[in-house]
Amino acid sequence: MPTPLVDEWIAYCLGRSKATDPRLSAWEKVDDLLRRDPEAGWTLTLELIVAAPDDKVLASVAAGPLEDLLKRDPDRFIERVELQARRDPKFRRCLTGVWGLPTSFQQRVTKYTSTVVDPL
Repeated sequence: MPTPLVDEWIAYCLGRSKATDPRLSAWEKVDDLLRRDPEAGWTLTLELIVAAPDDKVLASVAAGPLEDLLKRDPDRFIERVELQARRDPKFRRCLTGVWGLPTSFQQRVTKYTSTVVDPL
């Protein structure tokens, strides 16, 4: 079941996503959590992927929280990413929207992302 933060973050993505939107605080809270507590950020990112109702939101998770988390500490998460990509098609698809990761990381996940028929 999604948390209020997940619901608000998704609502912000689905809305106009303007700086004047009061739900912008959810975006900021997620960003702050990723920096302060990467482990909790990983869990929250997985929740966002599960809860993403459409491609727009899934692409926002990919280019936002997932990409930020993996760029900050790719070595910490590579094994978890591979495990999740093996067992979760939605995660695998989300991973296709992540850019700018180290070459060694990309090489390890390509075997999963290359199987996605409709990448983000």
